[in-house]
Amino acid sequence: MEDSNSQEPEFSRRRLLGMAAAVGGTQFAQMLFGATSAQAQTPASSPQGGKPLKIAVVAQQMSAQSDQRSWNGLQQWLKKSGLDKTWQIKQTDAKGDPGQLVSQIEDAITAKSDAILVLYGTLTAAKSALDHLTASKIPFFSLDSGWQAPAIADITSNNYAMSAQTSQFMIDTLLAQGKTKANMCAIIANFHHGTRKRGKVMKTALTENEWISLKNERVIQYSGFYEATQNTVNDWLTTYGKDLDVIWCPWDEPAMAAAEVVMSRGMQDKIMVIGHDGHPTALDRMRKPNYPLICTTAQAFEVWGAYTGWLINEIVAKGGDAKKLVPVPTVEFPAPLLVRGVNIPGPNEPTYNAKDLYYIYRDRAVAGM
Repeated sequence: MEDSNSQEPEFSRRRLLGMAAAVGGTQFAQMLFGATSAQAQTPASSPQGGKPLKIAVVAQQMSAQSDQRSWNGLQQWLKKSGLDKTWQIKQTDAKGDPGQLVSQIEDAITAKSDAILVLYGTLTAAKSALDHLTASKIPFFSLDSGWQAPAIADITSNNYAMSAQTSQFMIDTLLAQGKTKANMCAIIANFHHGTRKRGKVMKTALTENEWISLKNERVIQYSGFYEATQNTVNDWLTTYGKDLDVIWCPWDEPAMAAAEVVMSRGMQDKIMVIGHDGHPTALDRMRKPNYPLICTTAQAFEVWGAYTGWLINEIVAKGGDAKKLVPVPTVEFPAPLLVRGVNIPGPNEPTYNAKDLYYIYRDRAVAGM
């Protein structure tokens, strides 16, 4: 390990992600959370810990599983690193209100925070707050908010890639069933950049597979999404009945709502549901062989929170070069494709340890080479 006083920071982002590839997802997560890293377990008063900080964490919707899991990951990292004893963290919740998010960012600026972290924010509606952030020169980080200046980094997954994976698996599954014509409906969520991108990629995939007909779609908002999805799917099943093959959903919670309706109609052997995110509740249900949700993607929400803590410590507390640590402002973590009955993690296994379906195939081949 290089001396912390050398010109280059202890880890560059490229070196850190290179280590991730070398040691594998499980070991990397353990290192990041501090479970196996001597550096992470060094007391905060040592040079490894950097200076004490006052951090503002602003959540768009703390009731969402993604916000909760990322917040838990950050807390876990703080505890393992020992920085929970010296960093002051103030966490606020905008409860889904973009105006409240702006107000809470402004409050964090007024409080002269050492760094500000926004979780899953609607930053496109926060221009005034972002302008004030730029003027304040307070280091700013975000999770899955769509990069907006002056953020040093937005930690996320590649939403285009996630939807490409699930869309291709959906198409392949229909082909495996011998379908030459298929019908689907889609729940669309445009309120968040990630779910919006997923919907657009799904529709692009359909342009290359015109034998699949998108019969109907419903645009939902976050407020009341579960009931809205259930009511919509009920209507679709009444209208299209057994002619329907797929219900596509932008994330796992509406996918679970859709699956409940499909099962209540006894149509789980006919209609498959597509989801995204890899939420633990969805995975619990996907362990049942006849559950309609057949695939999802495992976003590493906890690891995002932990990695943001690491970045704040390296850049803000220890004065590391942000441009070397974050050479491009969107930091994308892998989101493995998970398939019911094939590679769903065990009940007590963190989702971020999951292995992508096609990496399992690759490893089978490599083992014999």
